[in-house]
Amino acid sequence: MAFVDYYKILGVSKDIPQKDVKKAYLKRAKQFHPDLHQDDPKAKAKFQALTEAYEVIGDPEKRAKYDQYGENWKQAEAFGGDNPFGGANPFGNGNPFGGGNPFGGFGRGKEGADLGSIFDELFGGRGGFGGFKQPKETQSTVNIDFYTAMLGGEIIVALGDGRKLKMKVKPETQQGTKVRLKGKGANGADLIITYNVQLPTRLTERQRQLIQEMRRG
Repeated sequence: MAFVDYYKILGVSKDIPQKDVKKAYLKRAKQFHPDLHQDDPKAKAKFQALTEAYEVIGDPEKRAKYDQYGENWKQAEAFGGDNPFGGANPFGNGNPFGGGNPFGGFGRGKEGADLGSIFDELFGGRGGFGGFKQPKETQSTVNIDFYTAMLGGEIIVALGDGRKLKMKVKPETQQGTKVRLKGKGANGADLIITYNVQLPTRLTERQRQLIQEMRRG
């Protein structure tokens, strides 16, 4: 079973003070929340991996076991941290039962997939956990009314991380028009805005007349 490096998932070094772990997790969570990466089908799994890493490294007792026993920390926890076989690590080089790893199936999914391999596939990298890949661009759809699309104007775009952007819409903007904003997306990535033009649903008689005149040219 490939080793899953929770420190790399959190983007921190192994000597990070315990008091700083939560801050690092919150920063990482803000960057990789699935709501900010709706175009990434693996975003939810990545965020779950991040949460799992915090649940271990953020807990001083679990972190101590993880630091001592590595990938076998959960088995060590099942023994209450004691070593029933003697020695520093009951799951180290030797196997008191003979053969391979008696806990070889531990941490595997329904189809026997290796957890470390799954994380490698999600995030990339070799020989362990390669870390989060920085997105090149993020996507967002913005609704604009028919009149703004036709005549142009300014709109305020609310981003998922709480930021707000003021944008100018060009006259005669068409449905599905895309606009790229350099470095305005999550974690400094480019933000791709797609305009969704909303047609009016209640027209006055005068508005209908004007549209008819526009149709006739």
